Amino acid sequence: MSVGEEIGSKMNHLTLIEELSIAGTDSIQLQCVVNRYLQDVTGAPVAFLVPLIPTSDEGLLQVVGGKVLDKEIRFSVTSDDVNKVTKNGFSFLVNEKHNEFLEMIEKTIGKEQNILLFDIKHPQKSPGSGNHHVALFVSLVIEDKSTTVKREDYEKIIQEVFRYTLGHLLTAFELFEEKRVRDQCQNLLRVARRLLGKIGDLGKLMRGVMAEAKDLANAERCSLFLIDKYTGELVSKVFDGNEATEELRIENGQGIAGHVANTGKLLNIRNAYQHPLFYKGVDELTGFKTRSILCFPICDEENIIGVAQLCNKANGFHFDKCDEEIATAFSIYCGISIMHALVHERVQKAEARHKLSQELLLHHMKVPEDDVQSILLDMQNFGNKIDACAFSSFDYCPRDIERISSVYMSFQMFSDLGLVQKFKIPKDKLLRFLLLVQKGYRDMPYHNWTHAFSVTHFGFCLLKNLQLIERGMVTDLQALAFLVACLCHDLDHRGTNNSYQKHSRSSLAKLYSSEGSVNERHHLSQAICILNDANCKILDSLDNHQFKECIDVIGELILATDLAQHFRIISNLRQLTMENLKLKPMLFLSLLMTCCDLSDQVKPWPTTQFVAELVYAEFFAQGDLEKEMGLSPKEMMDRQKACIPELQIEFITTVVRPTFEILAHIFPEITPCLDTIDDNRRNWVMLREQQPYYNCITP
Repeated sequence: MSVGEEIGSKMNHLTLIEELSIAGTDSIQLQCVVNRYLQDVTGAPVAFLVPLIPTSDEGLLQVVGGKVLDKEIRFSVTSDDVNKVTKNGFSFLVNEKHNEFLEMIEKTIGKEQNILLFDIKHPQKSPGSGNHHVALFVSLVIEDKSTTVKREDYEKIIQEVFRYTLGHLLTAFELFEEKRVRDQCQNLLRVARRLLGKIGDLGKLMRGVMAEAKDLANAERCSLFLIDKYTGELVSKVFDGNEATEELRIENGQGIAGHVANTGKLLNIRNAYQHPLFYKGVDELTGFKTRSILCFPICDEENIIGVAQLCNKANGFHFDKCDEEIATAFSIYCGISIMHALVHERVQKAEARHKLSQELLLHHMKVPEDDVQSILLDMQNFGNKIDACAFSSFDYCPRDIERISSVYMSFQMFSDLGLVQKFKIPKDKLLRFLLLVQKGYRDMPYHNWTHAFSVTHFGFCLLKNLQLIERGMVTDLQALAFLVACLCHDLDHRGTNNSYQKHSRSSLAKLYSSEGSVNERHHLSQAICILNDANCKILDSLDNHQFKECIDVIGELILATDLAQHFRIISNLRQLTMENLKLKPMLFLSLLMTCCDLSDQVKPWPTTQFVAELVYAEFFAQGDLEKEMGLSPKEMMDRQKACIPELQIEFITTVVRPTFEILAHIFPEITPCLDTIDDNRRNWVMLREQQPYYNCITP
C-alpha cells in the first residue's frame, strides 16, 4: 500500500458529513471540524484554513487547528496576490505586510515548522471572471521536511475532502459576512439616534461624531475637518474624539483630507507611507505610526461640508470594503446631524444678535435733525479757530478737546485730507455719522469716545505728516477706510476684554467666540450698522468694487486692534521696508492702526500717566467681576496685586516700543516718538523706585 493510499484509508466521509451537519452554518465550528479532520487523515500536527472574502479582497484567519483566535486576523489578498500564492505557496505570506498573521501562526505552532499551502478553487468563479477564482487556502504543518509523503498525495486527499466540505464552508462564510454587515448597520442606526440627540451643541456633536466613527470602524485614531466656507480651508477642532488645543487648518486640496474634500470620493489607503499624498511629518512629531487611513467626505443635502479621517484599523491591517460601506452610510447621518447643528447654531446667533440689537437701540438714540443743522452752522465759525499746524503735530493732546469740539475736529480731519471732496461725502451725512459714532461709545473710563478720537487724531497725523497719500503709499480709499476704522475700532466697548467675554458666556461670546477677537468683531458689526444707517451713508458715492474694498479694509483694521492678532503678525511687520510697503498695503495699514491704538504712550508724561489710571480703572473693575465669578484675575486686573509702574514698564518694553521701532525704521520722522516713549519709561522706573507698591486706583 502506497503512502497516499495509507492516508486515504483513514478518511471517513460519513463521519465528516455528520459533524458538518451538527456544526450547521457556524463558520468557526465548521473550520474546527475540517481542521481536525485534515489533521487526522494527513497526520499533520496542525491544519488551518484561510478563506478569501471576495467582497473585501481579504484573507481571513479565525481558527488554527482546534484553537479559536482571540481576534480574527484580516489581511489584504488581491487577485495578483492570489496568483503569487498559488505559484509560491506559503513563502508569499512571509513578508512584512502580513506580520500579524505570521506572529499568530508562530505563537500557535512555533517558528521552526514547515507549512504546505494548497489552494481550493471556487466552484462558481472562473480565472477570467475578474474576481478571485480561489475560494480558500488550506495550510498543513508538517514536522519533517524529509517526510516520505509527497505533496501530490496531500493534494489529492485535500481535494477529496473539499468535495464534501466546500459548499458548507462557503455558505457559512457568506452568512458570517452578512451578519457582520447587519450588525454594523444596527450599530449605525443606534449611532444615528445618539448623534441626533446632540445637535444642540456643535462641539459636543463633533466629538460624538468622531467617537462613534472610531468605534464603528474600530480605528485607533480619528480626526474631523469642516470646510471653511470663506477660505475653502479644512479646519479641524476635534482630534481622537477630543477637542484640540489649537485648530488645524489644511489648504484646499492639500494632503489626503484635502484631496477627499475636492473629489468627494472616499479614499482607503492600506499603506500610508507608500501613498503620495501622505505627510509623515505629523508621525515624526507625535511618535504615532500611521499604517492605514480611511478618509471619507461628509455631505449635507447638496454639498461637501467636511471630511472624516480614521487611522489604523485596530484589529487588522487595513480598513476593508465593509468599513467603506459603513463609512459612506455613516457620513450621511453625520451630514444631516452637522447640518441641523449648524442651523441650530445660526438660530442661537440670530437670537444673540436680536438681544444685542435691543441693547443697542436702548443705548443709542437717533441724532435730532435740529442739532445737526445747528452744529453745521457752528462748524463754519469753529474752523477758523483751529491752529492747523499745532493740530497736526504728534505732540498735540486731543484728550483736552471738549466733546462737541472733537466732533468738529473729526469732521475737519476728513476735509483736510481731501476725502470729503474726493468721495463727494454730504456734510450732513458725515456729521450724523460722527455724532452717531460718538453716541455708540459707552461711558467707560478708557474705552470711550475720547479714546476713539485720540486714535483717529494720531492716524490723521500719520497720514498728514508722512504724506502717505501724496507719496502713493496709501490710496484715498484706504485713507477713508483707515479714518473710519480709527473712529469705530472700539464701538460699544463694555470695559472688559475678550477673555472675560468668553468666561462670562456673554451675548458677544455666543455670537463671536468661534471666530475669535470677540470684542473687535462686535465693534466691526456696530460700525457696519452705523454705515448702513440711511442718514449716515458716507460711502454712498462709491461703486460696488470700491465699497467692497473699503468695507474689507475697515474690517481688517478693526480686527488688527486685537493685540493677539498683532503678535501673530509681528514677524511679518518687521519685514516691512520703504521699498515693499506698496506690495503689502494691508500689513502696513495694520501697523499704522496698532500704532494709533497705542498713541497715548507717545504723549507727554502727564497724559501717559493719566491714561494709565483710566486703563487700570477698567482692568480692576473687570478683576472685581472675575472674583465675583469665582475666578482668579490676572495680576494686572487685580487691584490688590497690581503694581502699575511695573506693569507699564513691561508693556512699554514688550509692546509699545517694538511696534514704534518698526514704524521709525521705515519713517525716521517718527524717531522723536521713540524718545518720548523712553522718557515715559524712565518716569515709570522712577515712580517704581519711589513707590514700589504704587497703585493709583482706589476701590
